[in-house]
Amino acid sequence: MAKFELSNEVKPLDRIISRLAGECGYEVQQVFNDLLRYIIHGFSPGAPPLKDWKYKRQQNMAFLEMTREWVGIMQRQTALSGWFDAFGELHMAYCSKSGQQYLGQFFTPASICELMVQCTRTEKGTTGKRISDPTCGSGRLLLAYHVHFPGNYLVGEDISRTCCMMTVCNMLIHGCVGEVICHDSLMPDKFTDGWKVNPTLQFSGLPSIRRISKEEYADNHTADNQIRHLLNAAKELEYLEKNLLPSLWD
Repeated sequence: MAKFELSNEVKPLDRIISRLAGECGYEVQQVFNDLLRYIIHGFSPGAPPLKDWKYKRQQNMAFLEMTREWVGIMQRQTALSGWFDAFGELHMAYCSKSGQQYLGQFFTPASICELMVQCTRTEKGTTGKRISDPTCGSGRLLLAYHVHFPGNYLVGEDISRTCCMMTVCNMLIHGCVGEVICHDSLMPDKFTDGWKVNPTLQFSGLPSIRRISKEEYADNHTADNQIRHLLNAAKELEYLEKNLLPSLWD
């Protein structure tokens, strides 16, 4: 598998991550995962302390530096292109390094995400809908959709915890409202973890994240199934009224 080359815009953040990894003797992917955890925890009001956090005070300052660099990159790049995926680039680069190819991840290129979203464009537009990506990766397709069709509830699903955390962070900084579920989307009854992203943004204007419990997911999943069954029943009834009932009177 070919090595993924980082864009110049993301390289300053990579240097900070690589520097801390070298100082601590950790793999860069481990430090990267911990950065995602650090950001999610920082925007989760009332969340308990992170478990197994192994960094000291001075090293924590490096995570603050990484976060500032990431926010700066995102501000500059979203001003130019509407959306940007710095974390997706980093993850692809780290997974394609020598000795890590078995972890290889390649996400849909931004231009293809844009094309796919444009193919769904209608004259009426789309708002107030539930837009889902069952293999969300770093959330690129959801970000592209949000930029062109804001005002929808976005749902990302992926079996990879790292991918889910990247999607949470990307949705957070792009102002998306929705949720991210870590599980195998082919087995929706199974649940590993989940997060609500910006649940109060429309009312408070403040970005935030809230963990979804297994019980909450089960309740929501049951409710979704019930609504889906009701909608299907309504469609079947409408079909009968239009097609079968008139024929009875012919």
